[in-house]
Amino acid sequence: MLKSFRIITVFLLIAWMVLIFSLSSQNADKSSATSGGIIEMVVRIFNHDFDELTESQQKAIIEPFQFVVRKAAHFTAYAFLGILAFLSVVTYNKIPFTLRLGISAAICLLYSISDEIHQTFVPGRSGEIRDVCIDFCGSLLAVLIATLFVKKSKLKILKNII
Repeated sequence: MLKSFRIITVFLLIAWMVLIFSLSSQNADKSSATSGGIIEMVVRIFNHDFDELTESQQKAIIEPFQFVVRKAAHFTAYAFLGILAFLSVVTYNKIPFTLRLGISAAICLLYSISDEIHQTFVPGRSGEIRDVCIDFCGSLLAVLIATLFVKKSKLKILKNII
C-alpha cells in the first residue's frame, strides 16, 4: 500500500512538473492569450454587454487584471506542486519530519528556479526573481497547510507517517 502511494505521488509530482514546463514553454503572446481568456470568461459573468464592446474597449478591461491573474496562477500552480512534493516525501519515516518538510520545500524552490531559467529561452518571456519568490511562497504555504492537516488529522493512516 505504502509503495503504491509513493509511486503514485511521485508520478503525479512529475506530471505536474511537466505541465508547468509546458505552460512555461508558451511564448509571450500565447501565454497572454491564456491568461486573457480566463479573465475574459470572468468578465463576461459580470459584464453581460462585453461582446458589444469594441476590441480596444475589451482589451482595456482585461489588461489591468493580467498581472494579478498571472501571479495568482504562479502561486496556485506551485501550491499544487508543494502538496505533491510533500506527499512524495512525507512517508519516509526514517528521515526526520522537519527534514522531509525541508526536502519538499527544496524540490519546489529548485524547480521554480529552473523554470524561470527555462523561460529565459522562450521568445518574449523572461526569468524573474519575483516569480521564484511567488512560486516558493505558494509551495511553502501548501506544504505548511499539508503539515498542519497531517499533524491535526485524526486519521490513523496519516498519524503513522509522521
